[in-house]
Amino acid sequence: MKRISSWKLSTLSLAIVAVSMSVTADDNISDTQVQNTATDPAKTEAAQLKTLKFTAQATTPKDPDISAIAKTVVTREEMLQYGDQSVNDALRRAAGFQMPSPGQGPRGNSGASGMRFRGGGAPVFLINGEAVQGGPRGGMSIVDTLTPEMIERIEITKQPSVAHASVASSAVINIILKEPLDDAGLNGTVKVGYGFAESDQKEEERKNLSVQADGRTGPWLYSISANQMWNDSVSVSETLSQGQSQQQKRVSERDSFMLSPRLEYELDDQQKLVAELFYRNSKNDSTQNTQLQHDTNDSIRLNTRYERKDKAGSDKIRFSAENQNETEKTRSVNYSSIIDESIDEYGLAYDGVRKLNDRLQFKFGADSRTSELDSNVADTLDEQRYALYAEGSWKFSDHQTLTLGARQEWLNRSGLVDYSDQQLSPVLAHRFDLTDQWSIQTNISQAFKSPKTDNLLPTVSVSTSSDAGSLNNPDRGGNPYLKPEKITAVESTLGFNTASGGVNFTAFHREIDDYIEKVIQQEGSRFVERPQNQNNATTYGVELSGRYALKQTEKGHSFMLNGQLSTVRAKIEEDNHTERLVSDVAPYTASTGLSYNYQPLKLSTAINLNYVPAFSRKLDNQSYIRSSNERFNIDISATRRFADGWATTLSARNILSTDYKERLNSTVDGSLFEARTNQAIPSVLLSVEKKF
Repeated sequence: MKRISSWKLSTLSLAIVAVSMSVTADDNISDTQVQNTATDPAKTEAAQLKTLKFTAQATTPKDPDISAIAKTVVTREEMLQYGDQSVNDALRRAAGFQMPSPGQGPRGNSGASGMRFRGGGAPVFLINGEAVQGGPRGGMSIVDTLTPEMIERIEITKQPSVAHASVASSAVINIILKEPLDDAGLNGTVKVGYGFAESDQKEEERKNLSVQADGRTGPWLYSISANQMWNDSVSVSETLSQGQSQQQKRVSERDSFMLSPRLEYELDDQQKLVAELFYRNSKNDSTQNTQLQHDTNDSIRLNTRYERKDKAGSDKIRFSAENQNETEKTRSVNYSSIIDESIDEYGLAYDGVRKLNDRLQFKFGADSRTSELDSNVADTLDEQRYALYAEGSWKFSDHQTLTLGARQEWLNRSGLVDYSDQQLSPVLAHRFDLTDQWSIQTNISQAFKSPKTDNLLPTVSVSTSSDAGSLNNPDRGGNPYLKPEKITAVESTLGFNTASGGVNFTAFHREIDDYIEKVIQQEGSRFVERPQNQNNATTYGVELSGRYALKQTEKGHSFMLNGQLSTVRAKIEEDNHTERLVSDVAPYTASTGLSYNYQPLKLSTAINLNYVPAFSRKLDNQSYIRSSNERFNIDISATRRFADGWATTLSARNILSTDYKERLNSTVDGSLFEARTNQAIPSVLLSVEKKF
């Protein structure tokens, strides 16, 4: 497929505008607006084009950022209303994200690192503006250990922005942690939870303890967050191969701990110094048949920054350092291995904003990062990345804003593999506010995305079960020869937005050279899944989402309803110019949620439904078609608040959920080759919370 030329991109963007509908948001939300928005759930994600429309007071000042790049916000209050227990729970309600299926193998594909965005890779996760990652090969991330009590808000940027390293390649999820709000001394929340589920042969026991505390004394602000989770489970998988069926149990014991202290010093009313530390440790022991698996993953990350802000602009200097270690031990009758890996990463960056007047502003900055990947079974891999960016926004009329930016990046790898590349990434965005309710937005960009360091180490994680190492349950490894994806993208949105909610419809088209796909190939006597570059891929689709909120009535009733439907077609062009669909991208996903609150009883309830249709895809370089079944799950939660800061929450996860089934059929005669079923585990968790 030929690359789209510039004039074709412009023509395509105009065509998409004619049929697109979406609610968009200003690029940055001011602190004042976010605090007011938090009091009303209707002021979040789906209706964010004009943040002022969703504030509690009409006198709230407008967002000083005039960028045409869209951003949506999910507040802590919304997460608590819907009974969310993780960042993943909140992202289920955001259009464009496909959550991971139940994992296979020792790690599986769960958590933040397993998501997909619009047929591409996982979104980029930031905490207070700094990138975070999982273990060297995608272990549990810091993101997976955060609870809503620790979060102020989640900012979701789906459209390309040169201020972010991902540019047009993926969404950016920036998690802003809770900050102290007054001088009342130390205050916070302690939460304890316990859950147990048993169904047929499946069992699960969950326990967690979390603490979030913060305070302010003069110019000093301090906070600490800690979370300890234990999860013991007995899961069941069924395999069918060569006409023989076998059922197996897997016993897992997993615990994780996260500690995050933060210290901030206000030099004056315009300047401050911030230091925050993240420590995470997770362990997983599992047994299946005669195979024993022991995984440990720990990391420590330090973020420091200097911030200056006034009416004319801001400056931010950031320094970060992170060390991660991961060990995987596998032992069975026929196999034994120990893999030790580590990552050391350092980053130094500068971000500046200058606002010349109410209609013109500039953003600019530089970023430098270096990392070293060590393994006991592979050579060391060193990587250096450098970037410069500049972006200008011009509000040339009361209803129209234009944003133009460019990012230049350089990439060098040495050691295990020698590789260098550089790329210029331009972005053009235009927003047209037709009325106070209607708006049109268009974004055109060219960019490149470097593969995550998790995917570069060639070492292999051995899968478990009787069909381990097969096409349907392959081992998993990395690929040090991965090249960055080169992306040409256009998207357009048209939205309708009122104070009670909004409806949005987004259309996008992305052409990707060197598209990274997970490919299964035979290595020796076993099959191994590794990421590989494909020559060319095209992804396109539409996203429909809506939200309606009923504010609290005189009798104390209020509710919020939201839903989203996201479609995506991800096609790869083969060497012989034939096309096939990407093997693990569902044609669409849908979700809906309803939150109801009754103020006299201080009762909050919520129900969420998620759906993925059945689909079949041909495997690359294999004469088989892989089929996944139709899947849905229901989550329910209820929170009752009492006097003196006490509260209790009852949440049920995966109620009436569908087992995850995969089948491999021959492309020649359609006969069944292999089948696998991972049974879902419904669970109930009771939590008790005390604010102090």
